[in-house]
Amino acid sequence: MKANVGVKDAAVRYFIAALLIAIGAYLPKDNPVSLPLIGVGVALGVTAYLKFCPLYALFRINTCPFDQKK
Repeated sequence: MKANVGVKDAAVRYFIAALLIAIGAYLPKDNPVSLPLIGVGVALGVTAYLKFCPLYALFRINTCPFDQKK
């Protein structure tokens, strides 16, 4: 698995992930939108942590500079 998520991209992903998780946690539990928001937030956080995004690999997008690749 080669890294395809750069540092700036990962920072944006962490921010959006935290925002989505916070919004999802703030919403009432019976709201059907809260769990999907938390799920997308967790997915974004995991892809930022792993520095690999499967969708980026599918579309051959790479925001990672050459010196950061694993």
